[in-house]
Amino acid sequence: MKEYAINKKAEYANAFKSLGVVFGDIGTSPIYTLTVVFLLLKPTAFNIIGVISLIIWTLTTVVTIKYVWLAMSLSKRGEGGTIVLMEILLRLLKPGKRVAFTLLLAYLGVSLLIGDGIITPAISILSAVEGVRFLPAFSHTLQIELAFVAAIIAIILFLFQRIGTDKVAVAFAPIMLLWFLALLISGLLYFIQAPWVIKAVNPFYAVQFLCEHGFIGFLTLSEVILCATGGEALYADMGQLKRRPITKAWCFVFVCLLFNYMGQAVYLIQHPEAKNILFGMIAHQAGFLYLPFLILSIFATVIASQAMITGIFSIVYQAINTRLMPMLRIDYTSDKIKEQIYIPVVNWFMLISVVFIIFLFQSSDKLAAAYGLAVTGAMVFAGIMMIMIFRITKHWVKFSFTVFVTLIVAIFFASTL
Repeated sequence: MKEYAINKKAEYANAFKSLGVVFGDIGTSPIYTLTVVFLLLKPTAFNIIGVISLIIWTLTTVVTIKYVWLAMSLSKRGEGGTIVLMEILLRLLKPGKRVAFTLLLAYLGVSLLIGDGIITPAISILSAVEGVRFLPAFSHTLQIELAFVAAIIAIILFLFQRIGTDKVAVAFAPIMLLWFLALLISGLLYFIQAPWVIKAVNPFYAVQFLCEHGFIGFLTLSEVILCATGGEALYADMGQLKRRPITKAWCFVFVCLLFNYMGQAVYLIQHPEAKNILFGMIAHQAGFLYLPFLILSIFATVIASQAMITGIFSIVYQAINTRLMPMLRIDYTSDKIKEQIYIPVVNWFMLISVVFIIFLFQSSDKLAAAYGLAVTGAMVFAGIMMIMIFRITKHWVKFSFTVFVTLIVAIFFASTL
């Protein structure tokens, strides 16, 4: 009984830590998702409810069903990720063409995940830094100046990677808890003004929106998928903090995201002229809290970047062990969990790439299309391998759900091309 209590305590402690390691990316998606979507669309009540419905069901199908339930049921030594899917599948296949096809899927999936890991810090940090324009003294700040600030923040983040995931998680988890509570409270305050937006939970409005808008609705999907960025980090980081703690934490994160997106919907209906929706919502809601919220958002986007960096370390580590990548120096940063690592070459490569991307694109909205392509591409290749695994092992219920979700992700992927 005492051992059970200790295990439960450790599980909840790891669930808390996962807020700082795993959920940063998906947790900061509300900063830019709706803003980018309504660069294409007119902010009518019909469009807003339709888009919110799409976001809710994207989070439900792509993140909850595909990653939290299906993907995280497939592991090797408690680890997850594209390489693990490849290893599981290769053990089940006989030598032949399908082995070569599996290796191709793995290479493509890993390549896109690394691309995702490079774009995440750039778009996340840029989107938060752009919020400084809501401060009167900085309203005319040039985009290149914001890019310089974002680059400096990224450099500091990568310099801290050598201290290890566990120490980073301890420092970041309380900040992310505060961030998610801020998202929840700000969303609820607008939600209670127009609780009828709860009807967006009905998928009918998502389908109606797509049918009404045709090709424009299809293109909108390339921006809607941004709400699920970081979903792959849940699976890739499973070896760092294990499945059950991540699953428990996701229940809390999902509720916070759900109410914040619905709150943003109410704000946008009331202020259709809004250009940066989340920051505008906070500025109208409690102007005196805007600066603390802006600082918190910058910290949160740094942590979002951390989630993907940690995931990339895990993926490269697995790729080295399976001979998909050459031997690289690996520093083990924890005496307790061997999967908590630091890879210097990967760290510096990502830093140079992130800084280059920041100055190349300079604004978060210009990065959105490339981000969506990398995210959905990695999801599609992982989904194909999962379909093959569940078919061979005859898990027909999981096979059916995986086919359904992978088809949805494939539509998202097609919309980004």
